[in-house]
Amino acid sequence: MSFPRRRESSPMKYINPIRFFYFHLLLLQLEEYDLLRFIKAIINTKGIPPSREFRKPLKFTLKIKLITALSSILILSMSFFVSKFFNNNPYQIVSLVLFFALGLYFSYIFLIIINVLLLPVDVFIKALLVFLSKKKIKNLRNLKIIGVAGSYGKTGMKDLIATVLAEKYQVVKTPESVNTPVGIARIILSQVNEKTEILIVEMGEYYSGDIKNICSIALPQIGVVTGINEAHLERLKLIDNSIKTIFEIAQNMRAKGLLLLNGKDKLIKNNYKKFVPNNQEIYFYSSKGKIEFNEDAPGYIYQKIFFPLLGQYNLDKIDGVIYLAKKLGLTPQEIENGLKKIKTPAHRLQPILNREKNILVIDDSYNGNPDGVEEAIKTLSLFKKRRKVFVTPGLVEIGIKSGEVHQRIGKRLNDVADLVILVKNSVTPDIERGLIRSGFNKKNIIWFDSMKEAQNNLGNIVKSGDVVLFQNDWPDNYV
Repeated sequence: MSFPRRRESSPMKYINPIRFFYFHLLLLQLEEYDLLRFIKAIINTKGIPPSREFRKPLKFTLKIKLITALSSILILSMSFFVSKFFNNNPYQIVSLVLFFALGLYFSYIFLIIINVLLLPVDVFIKALLVFLSKKKIKNLRNLKIIGVAGSYGKTGMKDLIATVLAEKYQVVKTPESVNTPVGIARIILSQVNEKTEILIVEMGEYYSGDIKNICSIALPQIGVVTGINEAHLERLKLIDNSIKTIFEIAQNMRAKGLLLLNGKDKLIKNNYKKFVPNNQEIYFYSSKGKIEFNEDAPGYIYQKIFFPLLGQYNLDKIDGVIYLAKKLGLTPQEIENGLKKIKTPAHRLQPILNREKNILVIDDSYNGNPDGVEEAIKTLSLFKKRRKVFVTPGLVEIGIKSGEVHQRIGKRLNDVADLVILVKNSVTPDIERGLIRSGFNKKNIIWFDSMKEAQNNLGNIVKSGDVVLFQNDWPDNYV
């Protein structure tokens, strides 16, 4: 593994009208085609792409291809119409090209128009997918559904459950971070069949009622609540709304089901009684017994098994998975076989060792919530033999709690990190404030304009014996 040097790009590249069009399409996709959020993103960025490479590429789905084609046709049609004013004029072709380029620069206007026009079709297709998936699930009477909800830790828990239960059952899980009604409906229609015995559904929450809607598609017999914190407060506004929304899984699952709750999450333990019906079995999962951390081959020894995992919260999840596996009839040998197959989840405290340079990189780029940062800092503190470097662009979607949360991150880093690398944006100054107020040496704070620039310059900063933790994946496109 190496840290590449930054390559200079031609300034002309960044004023290319096609780049503007691509950027507007990317923003639309990142905002999940929510026009109000898209308009807000355009206002925040002024519609101008960043003067650096995009970190998140556009995914050319069927929907984005259709929007691209229709928007291009609309821009071209407008350009032809305007060029008609120069009929039989030598400047007609020039005006056509000029106005087409101008249309690309302001393509967000045309994207809004196309999305408004497509809205009835989009609503119909989504409703049809949900209807067909509900009908399919209703006919699969032997299918067990496990729903996983929470502000953080959903994807990791879903993957752990799937790995162990696959020792006995035919398991389908929603892939990666697919956790919306339409995404779940597509998985049901394309991957679930008569042979499927267990479906594990990750349930996302941005607004009140989101998890209730997902439960109406795939009604769980088993529910899991992984944790509650300030993630997604930008849309949910208040922590009470997050609590209420996440516990929709408890109120919309089958009666006499099993509910696994994170036993170390205070917001869960303090609020579950308000939402959980009396007819549900409850199990609070948390790690039990002896735990050993191995610094040289990063991971934990727990239940006499070595897990190549960082983050002690994973051991809490494993306790929940073991309990669930026993309830579903797996033998001790099947459970052990499944536990031994557990791998480090990509981009979630994933250790990557450069043996040649003796540099340990911990990739935590997909962990973007306050509890995730706390666990990342706690993990970093376990390395006693290495200089500790923490790289972060901060967190998004924290809402009004942002300043408080980021200053708290700075305070915690003061106790652990030797060097902190920050990416310039609207939240990282609060991390610096928290660091300095706690007594951290300002000389050990390094700033970069983008995460890409930070990565490209790390080769000149890190040295043999360091552990470097990359925390969160801020979308540079919004800065």
